[in-house]
Amino acid sequence: MATIRARVTATTANALQNQKFAIIGGNGAVINLWGCGVSATDDIGLSIGSTEILAQGTDINIESSADVIDTDRDQLIFNAVVGPGQLYMPVTVTTEMQFLLSINPV
Repeated sequence: MATIRARVTATTANALQNQKFAIIGGNGAVINLWGCGVSATDDIGLSIGSTEILAQGTDINIESSADVIDTDRDQLIFNAVVGPGQLYMPVTVTTEMQFLLSINPV
């Protein structure tokens, strides 16, 4: 299982760029994603190859200023089963957002 908690402070086309775990191999994986931001305009997306798992531009909860990801309220993806490929996470940030991504191989 790979898990990463990260803070993003600038808009990026792929917040997972250069992360070894972003390439899903074998039979795929089960993924979970939590996210929160500081501003109402912060949003996120997640795709594997050309398949969107979470539509780009999805709004997230505003509570990152407290430096907290609430795993009860902030979950955006629940046990999504994905095939092999590379994960991409476009992020639009005004101030800051945080995400927690869990990847469990199947």
